[in-house]
Amino acid sequence: MGKNIRLWAENGNSILEGIRNRSVESHVAADFLQKELHEAVYSYVNGGFSKAGYILYPFVKGLSKDIFNKLSDVKAAAEFLDESGCDFSNSLSLYRNTKLSGKSAPVFISKLYQDFSEIEKSGVKNKKVRFKKIDIKDYDKRDSEYLKPVIGLKDFANDSLRDFAVDMHIHGSIATRDYVKGWSDLDTLIIIKNGVINDPELLAELRNTLYKSKKYFYLVDPLQHHGHMAVTEYDMEYYCQSFFPLVLFDYSKSVFGSKYLNFGVRDDKAERMERFRVFSGYFKSLYSGRIKRMGCYELKFLLHMISLFPTMYLQAKGMHVYKKFSFGIAKRDFSKSEWNPIEAATGIRSRWKAPAKMPFTAMASRINPLLAYQANAKYWDMTNNINNLNRVNVQSLVNGMHILSEKAKARIEGFFK
Repeated sequence: MGKNIRLWAENGNSILEGIRNRSVESHVAADFLQKELHEAVYSYVNGGFSKAGYILYPFVKGLSKDIFNKLSDVKAAAEFLDESGCDFSNSLSLYRNTKLSGKSAPVFISKLYQDFSEIEKSGVKNKKVRFKKIDIKDYDKRDSEYLKPVIGLKDFANDSLRDFAVDMHIHGSIATRDYVKGWSDLDTLIIIKNGVINDPELLAELRNTLYKSKKYFYLVDPLQHHGHMAVTEYDMEYYCQSFFPLVLFDYSKSVFGSKYLNFGVRDDKAERMERFRVFSGYFKSLYSGRIKRMGCYELKFLLHMISLFPTMYLQAKGMHVYKKFSFGIAKRDFSKSEWNPIEAATGIRSRWKAPAKMPFTAMASRINPLLAYQANAKYWDMTNNINNLNRVNVQSLVNGMHILSEKAKARIEGFFK
């Protein structure tokens, strides 16, 4: 197992290559299939649009090449597992007889998940997580205007998502009530019912419904860069914590009012290592590109990635820690100078200033949320210098994070030797 973990961490494509040349164990292929399928579902239910779909929604709803690539890669794992005694005949028949397209993508997702669910799983540890229901009465009444989109999403979910989801959670700073207005985004998790995964038409309907709900995200944070985190009921039976660490449920709030969920937790070392490889690669690419300035959307993403660094580093080491507490723990492994970009980003967060929104943005977001708020970001770039407004030295942050992430990567590689 250790060899496979290192292989995956060094090059995410190596696992796929190992599957194709039959040089990995079958459980590695099963984990790879689940990871790629999970990422395809996450992208799909959040829109996952092609360039035309992104601009012309709701008239065009084409899918991105990334989803097609993932579903194509999954075929190799399905073939390997079928040869290893796992029955993927339904999925493989679909690959032979149906062209992968925007219309057929949910059919592929459905068949693959159904076949995956029949694999005999081993090494699973059962765990029950408990949590509380979100109650707006717990929040400061002085923030009632700011919280209107949160209430709107809560009402939308109860009215429109109960038939699709086991549960929906609000997590992060909105859930723990330590949000920073103008900075904090709206973090959610949806657990998709097996019945929806099993029915491609319902899955496509969920995609449309969830995309409409994204307007609430951007009313909270016009620069939000992600959609609803999503896992399936099937994933809960063979659960990879890299999808959504279970510790987060201790600080999340159920929208539907559920009190607990049961998970069968599997080993996730390979996924944790790969995620940190990709994560550190982001900072390396910025450093190699000698990035000195950014638009507001890209800048907010950079700051988000910096703030997420301690959590991702600890996860790679095998520690699933709530983000708020990860800073103090991770900091112990680095020198003061190495940790400087984290401190700088924390200071920027505390004093963050956002310009006024472009007129009619909220109204336009009812039709196409992502396009409306991307247009708002471009408007900010043209009319305001958000770097100067928040006194951000992009080059210093990029250089510092490159040094820190490379140091962290070396520590993690040494940890697993």
